[in-house]
Amino acid sequence: MSASPEFPDDPAADPGAGAEARMPRDPDPRLRDQTVLYAEDGWSWAWILAAPIFCAAAGLFEIATGAPVHWLMLAVCALGTMLTHGIMIAATRVHGRLRVTDESLWQGTEELPYTEVDGVLPEPVDGTRLLGELRTVPRKRGEVGIKLVDGSLVRAFARDPEALEAALISQVGTAEPPSDTPAGGTDGTSLDDGGGTHD
Repeated sequence: MSASPEFPDDPAADPGAGAEARMPRDPDPRLRDQTVLYAEDGWSWAWILAAPIFCAAAGLFEIATGAPVHWLMLAVCALGTMLTHGIMIAATRVHGRLRVTDESLWQGTEELPYTEVDGVLPEPVDGTRLLGELRTVPRKRGEVGIKLVDGSLVRAFARDPEALEAALISQVGTAEPPSDTPAGGTDGTSLDDGGGTHD
């Protein structure tokens, strides 16, 4: 399935709410023996009812005003929009899924065990691999940089990157970026050498 980084936020999501209050129930059997410390999901499936409710309201308005009721058009509109919303919701719930447990970090369908993590970086490094299936960070998400034990760098993303960072630090601590990490560069080069490379 092609992943789009432009999936929308759940209008009901509140990043400022307490982690306990917004901890989703996770049906994944791989998490049954793990304690979930922080979690985010995509849209709620309840939003698939938005189109039928709107079309029903439109039909009631036509009845109340004595206008001809376009039942067929409203039904087709409701079903078509439900289908579109269903695809969008399914995508956000797969690719926007985030779990921080006492054993690993889950981004989308990718699991990163803490045994492979050196620590959380002070800042994410542009150009490093993004965890999960997406190639770019979805809109209205923030990034958290992570250093692995093999020295490579990756990025995780969340609606509330500060909460994600705090949850990860509580499990793996912090790490210093490699000495050759660019100082503010976004293309793998340093900003103070005109884009050149050092011998």
